[in-house]
Amino acid sequence: MMQALEQTMRSLKLGGMAKDWRSIKYQNNEQYLGELLAMEVREREANRANRLTKLAGFKVIKTLPDFIWKQGIEIPPGITKEAIEAADFVDAKDNLVLMGASGTGKTHLATAIALTLCEGGRQALFYTATGLAGALQEKNQKGQLNAFMKTLNKVELLVIDELGFISLHQEASELLFQVVSECYEQRSLIITTNIEFSQWNTVLGNNKLTAALIERIIHHSHILVFTGPSHRLEESVKRQKGGGRK
Repeated sequence: MMQALEQTMRSLKLGGMAKDWRSIKYQNNEQYLGELLAMEVREREANRANRLTKLAGFKVIKTLPDFIWKQGIEIPPGITKEAIEAADFVDAKDNLVLMGASGTGKTHLATAIALTLCEGGRQALFYTATGLAGALQEKNQKGQLNAFMKTLNKVELLVIDELGFISLHQEASELLFQVVSECYEQRSLIITTNIEFSQWNTVLGNNKLTAALIERIIHHSHILVFTGPSHRLEESVKRQKGGGRK
């Protein structure tokens, strides 16, 4: 009988109930049904969060509890650490620009914020600048650009990591501009970069396009400047002093 009940639950796509329904102690009909439904909701929320995390494309999972707000991180007026961690800027469709030298924590913070959204059942995508440029060019060549753009447009947050490490071809720059334009006032961006805005033209290769792209990004944005030594370098030195990797 119990097996038949669980089979019926699974056929109705009530996997959470099927897995743990025996753990609920019956007191009355209302209490029992309420706890059953709450169990199913928790299971579905967890499954959705796991699915969104996998789809986000994170290179490495980084979390907010592991992120250290060092004194070298300059936070602009109008936003707080707490608001950044809660991704409040996403609700306002604002952007974050994380600017600073390599290894100062920009990618960690960007990943952790996007992960927080995914864990809350909201959609985010993570790309390196070169990875997104390559995907855009490939989709464009295959006639699949419109479908890919629709996928990007479904998310609430798009992370573009490492802008500035590698120069982009003209076609890639134009396609990236199209992405930024479609995000403008519709969804949020987090962009991490190791170069100042005045140098973006060296990456994008077109002064006019670069100016228009920067204008769209910074119109509704919070710019955090990361200074200080590289976290990776500090950790490497600590490991060497401690006798190697543990």
